[in-house]
Amino acid sequence: MKQGDILEQTGIQNSLWSEMVIGQEGLWAHLLDSVNNKTLPHLSLLSGKPGQGQLILALALSQALLCENQMKPCGQCNACKQSHKLIHPDLHFSFPLSKAKETCQQYYGTWRTAVQESPFMGISEWFLHFEEESKNANIPVSEVENIVSLLHLKPFVADIKVLIIWLPEYLGKESNRLLKLFEEPPEGSYIILVSEHSEMLLSTVQSRAQLFRLGSIPYDRSADYLAKQLSVTTGDAYSAIVSSEGNIQEAIHYLQDKAMARVETLQHLLQSVYQYQAQEMVNWVEQFTKISKEEQKYFLVWMQRILSFVLRWKYSKNEDENQIQSSLTQYVRKLSSALRSDQIEKINILLDDALIAIQRNANVKILMTDFCIQLAHITRSKLN
Repeated sequence: MKQGDILEQTGIQNSLWSEMVIGQEGLWAHLLDSVNNKTLPHLSLLSGKPGQGQLILALALSQALLCENQMKPCGQCNACKQSHKLIHPDLHFSFPLSKAKETCQQYYGTWRTAVQESPFMGISEWFLHFEEESKNANIPVSEVENIVSLLHLKPFVADIKVLIIWLPEYLGKESNRLLKLFEEPPEGSYIILVSEHSEMLLSTVQSRAQLFRLGSIPYDRSADYLAKQLSVTTGDAYSAIVSSEGNIQEAIHYLQDKAMARVETLQHLLQSVYQYQAQEMVNWVEQFTKISKEEQKYFLVWMQRILSFVLRWKYSKNEDENQIQSSLTQYVRKLSSALRSDQIEKINILLDDALIAIQRNANVKILMTDFCIQLAHITRSKLN
């Protein structure tokens, strides 16, 4: 079952985008006041970590801006309904593409499907719709020229027009072509930049935009939200959020796809290296080499996150956290007793080295065989 089908069945899709805003209620209230008081800047920058829902916040903001009623957003007027379906004629989008000489309008249908299925998506989820890797992602010159043309057109049905630029960090140096537009947008135009890495934007862009930074969503809030929307236990939802470091999109993938398989893979690895079972280590490496390069990298990153969770569990005094039960949290509790802090630090360094080597196209079988041997020495070492 697709993620979009699950979200639709569980009611995650609502008539108001603002109903999906999680953990950012204070910021949303401030933005809504700015809309109602007509003090919202014409160039806003919504910045947050991946999977925190800044795109949803931008969509909620655009819906409020285009709403036809005094109480904004009402969710009932034609403008709100069109904004919710991403088909309002005065709501425009710009986003990374994989090919030059293309414009985003050519992909509006794909974009609508992607956002409605995966509103917390990142660049990799977006590019799955093209069945391509995101390594060549950029917002090309052709799209920049299209942005300029779009914003100089008069609104079609509303008094204003809104442009959401998703992941403007992919503009790169092409941002220079938009500086004048950013500084003095055409009358009645609102530009909302939605960024996961705002530090990568040119300083000239950052200085022209009003920054609204999203705060970290408490893990328990995210877990409650996912448990309700995806009909899973709070413990499993919490495990997913922790292992994805608060990235809700990754947590959804974790809950849908490979949660148990990933935990079992980690258990198999640590058991075989601790007991120094050579054949089991070889078998583990064989299985590891069969998955894709991206999955290999993600598993190692996920393992680092679990070790971070282990450290936090080791020293945490949070009673609520210690009461959460799932297969992952039970295993983390065991690891927190079995591994010392110095061992966790050495394993993290080992994982960093492995990630760099895979990125540089090292022979994975040789690399991970050596990784297992070194991991065995670390886990079996005595405290000096």
